[in-house]
Amino acid sequence: MTNEVKIAQSLNTLETQGHALATKWKAIVKAEKKQITDFDLPLGKLMLALEAEASGGQIKKERLIACGINGIDRRRRNDAKHLAANWDELSPMVKRFTSTTALLADWNKSKKADAPSKPKANKPEQPEAGKPSNVGQSDEKPFATPSDIALNLMLQIEVLAEQSKCSKEHAFKMTMFAIKAVAKNLDETKVAA
Repeated sequence: MTNEVKIAQSLNTLETQGHALATKWKAIVKAEKKQITDFDLPLGKLMLALEAEASGGQIKKERLIACGINGIDRRRRNDAKHLAANWDELSPMVKRFTSTTALLADWNKSKKADAPSKPKANKPEQPEAGKPSNVGQSDEKPFATPSDIALNLMLQIEVLAEQSKCSKEHAFKMTMFAIKAVAKNLDETKVAA
């Protein structure tokens, strides 16, 4: 065989593999997008029905077991419930997302941006006589817990993965790689000091 024939065959094989992978990728993306409407929305409707059955209170664990949904992650059930409750507003946005969590995060972000801001007073408030001044004090929450930070980081990674059209798994792996590199750098800095 000549080199030209070998190159043509290897290109054809690589092209064939590439086209097969592209077809699989399209199927994966389509399946991910369908999970919102085919799984999360019906799950959310079920959660709303169970909540109504419980008269708006917390759904009993026994009821979740009886319905067979106790094995579904609590956060996933909660996101699905919010999706179903706000479906009229969220349905136009569904085509852009493959994750209910990312969809809800973007929706909440847009709701906050659309909310009217409070007008600022021209004159600073004067404290009433007998009341201590709160000048210099912050209304912000105290420090976030490590769990809060981790959950916020996971949500941000999902949103960024969605926006950059890369897989969530790849985004999480790259984030873990970066975290390990920072941790290693901190360890080396401690040793040097």
